[in-house]
Amino acid sequence: MRKSKKLVAMGIVGIMAVSALSACSSGGNDTGSTTAAKEAETTTAASGGETKKEAASSGKVKVTVWTNNRHDLEYMNKVVDEFNKKNDHIEVDYVVQTENYENLISMAANSGQSPDLFSQVNPEDFKNFADNGIIQPINDYMTDEFKKVNEVDQHLYEGCNVFGDKVYWVPGGKRSGSRFIYNKEIFDKLGIEVPKKLSDLPAVAKQITEAGAGDYYGIIFPGASGPFERWLEHSAEMSGITAYNYKEGKYDFSGFKPYLETVRQMFSDSSVFPGSASMKIDPVRVQFSEGHVGIHANASQEATVLTEQFPAKVEWGVAQLPTLDGEIKGSEACNPNSGWMMSAFTEHSKEAWEVMEYFQSEEVLKGYLEGGYSLPISKYMEDKIDKTKIGRMADFTGADYEAVLPVAPSVTPEGENYRDALWNACLPEGAAIDDTIAKLNQTYNDALDKEVKMGKTKRLVIKDYDPLHPSAGTVEYLDK
Repeated sequence: MRKSKKLVAMGIVGIMAVSALSACSSGGNDTGSTTAAKEAETTTAASGGETKKEAASSGKVKVTVWTNNRHDLEYMNKVVDEFNKKNDHIEVDYVVQTENYENLISMAANSGQSPDLFSQVNPEDFKNFADNGIIQPINDYMTDEFKKVNEVDQHLYEGCNVFGDKVYWVPGGKRSGSRFIYNKEIFDKLGIEVPKKLSDLPAVAKQITEAGAGDYYGIIFPGASGPFERWLEHSAEMSGITAYNYKEGKYDFSGFKPYLETVRQMFSDSSVFPGSASMKIDPVRVQFSEGHVGIHANASQEATVLTEQFPAKVEWGVAQLPTLDGEIKGSEACNPNSGWMMSAFTEHSKEAWEVMEYFQSEEVLKGYLEGGYSLPISKYMEDKIDKTKIGRMADFTGADYEAVLPVAPSVTPEGENYRDALWNACLPEGAAIDDTIAKLNQTYNDALDKEVKMGKTKRLVIKDYDPLHPSAGTVEYLDK
């Protein structure tokens, strides 16, 4: 049962888990799909976005829906068309906004041009939208059927989709946490297994590299695309390590030390694919697809990447990330997504809710999930979908150690962002690991103390925080 000792609308902002999209992000797939992109090109630019040409039919209430997701446009256009054909009193105008999404929503709200519904936003903008009255709670609209299909009571995340008892949006799906994606042909040839202990990883990577003799290497990192958060941070989470100490209400980066040391060791052993420390994510994917890498790591979007965008020329598998001792002692952060917010300015809240309810109905979610556009977040929908239809996305489902982590206070420290600083400390030429951690502990906690004192944020404390059940604790927001 989710509990909150002090229910305040201020909440906290920012996120410190998962990927650059953040642990509770807008949910757009970072790869997109060729089909979706082509579909997007057939739409008409309007108001900075893309919209289908059909105008609302005479006598029907027009409900405008904005989204920043393009990867699912082909499917969602069909959903909208079907809704518009069947519904006798509502017509949906579905618009894809491709740039400055959150700013466009704010501007539209301030100018009286707000869409009726829009896809969910990141935690910082979510807080701002709630504080400034741009969105409204949907508690009074939710039906028993909606709650059953979406398992609403199991997916209430303070600072992410709810503030106190007010529910602003409900996820219909999720993007998984990261996994090891490995070349099965290499592992089978060498008779080795994917390591479950972090300390075993350098030896495995070295063995693969030596066997490859320049043709393939043990592991690859996308150095220019958030390498720390793509899997190292997630592996630490599974060991019960996070950047924010929820029990004490402060930042503490000390637990990441063995991860930095492990990566440094692999660089020292020349087990990392040459030049990858400066590569963006797509070149990294190409090298793995071509068979030049033993281990790559990322979240569930790689299923589409390696089957459609850069079809793998090798047999590949998926395995859980390693932990410090081989045991899972914490939850790996995943991204809830596929949710909708209702504008506080809509003049058609009843009709807007009808559209939202349809978008998150069992029928629509089933097609969405089976189409591979997201992973099921509710057990109800996971049991309803035919997993044979979702292809390699099935490899990323069913991890009971995944969860949405509490949203940590967002601060602006002096110096580097912690993810950048920790990754740079992984590199052979990087700053000393101990010095890096000490500096981050100082700068982040100084910033937290300062911004709490100024009233810009609240200190989050969960004294009974359990890394394996991160949403079960008693939440407190402190102003000191």
